[in-house]
Amino acid sequence: MDDIETGRAAVLAGHGCDEDGPYLLVNDRVRNVQVRVSVRGRTFSLRRLPVRRCVGRHDLETHAKMPCPLDVELPPGSKVTVCPACQEATGFNPSFYHTDFVSPQQRAYNAEPHIAYLAYFSPAHVKAGITAASRGVRRLLEQGARAGRIVGRFDDAYAARELEAALCAQPGIAETMRASKKADLLANERFDAAEAAAVLDREAARLAQVEAVARAGFAPEPVQDFSPCSFGGPSPSCDDLQQPDGARDVCGGRCIGMVGSAIVFEQGGASFVVCLKDWESHEVELVENEVLCTYDFAPQQMSLL
Repeated sequence: MDDIETGRAAVLAGHGCDEDGPYLLVNDRVRNVQVRVSVRGRTFSLRRLPVRRCVGRHDLETHAKMPCPLDVELPPGSKVTVCPACQEATGFNPSFYHTDFVSPQQRAYNAEPHIAYLAYFSPAHVKAGITAASRGVRRLLEQGARAGRIVGRFDDAYAARELEAALCAQPGIAETMRASKKADLLANERFDAAEAAAVLDREAARLAQVEAVARAGFAPEPVQDFSPCSFGGPSPSCDDLQQPDGARDVCGGRCIGMVGSAIVFEQGGASFVVCLKDWESHEVELVENEVLCTYDFAPQQMSLL
């Protein structure tokens, strides 16, 4: 796979999606470099090992990511994914508006142009957020949105946050969503691009009537369907997707796509959704062109009309 030797122990540092499709971010501990491992269309397995290590640091100016220079092992049971040194070097706090201290790195980042957005996960699950304008919809793809729209462009993060706060104060607009919930929606809630656009159009019309939202600079742009980015074409039907039963430390198959941290493997004509969010910071072993686990296929329930 991309610059990672088959069978070499590494650290799963994250995920993303670009013009070439979805990828995993993997820290190569031998060379101390971070690489993007493209996944769609490839057959491979991933084994999660018990040891957890710092995933590294992020340059807020260039958006470059790099492994932890000290390769710090994280304490068992800890929920953090970075060591204190990398946290300080990055200097990012997503809740900067709830703290008295903002790092010099984040002050510079916050001064950059930002966008506010609505991310669609299902007809009943729409989330608001903000990100640097230079990242654009890559942030929505990283979060696993099925569709979305930019709803405001601002000179800095503080103005974007005003709109985000006004949006999240409205019924039906979430500020956070768990990765496990997104994976569950992917596997169990049908996705239709036309329906997603209709929902986001309806929400935009409703929100535009709220004085606080309109005053904060609400300016919806066209809806975007992210299926081509995640799957290379239309999204598969949820009727064709399943989630493996029980906890597993190995996953694999032919990858047909990835939505946020939820990877979709095909085995024997059935497709399985595996959420990798809890795998991040773990040492992992990548094995190309082999399937090291077999999922039990549960026949889909069918109704006669």
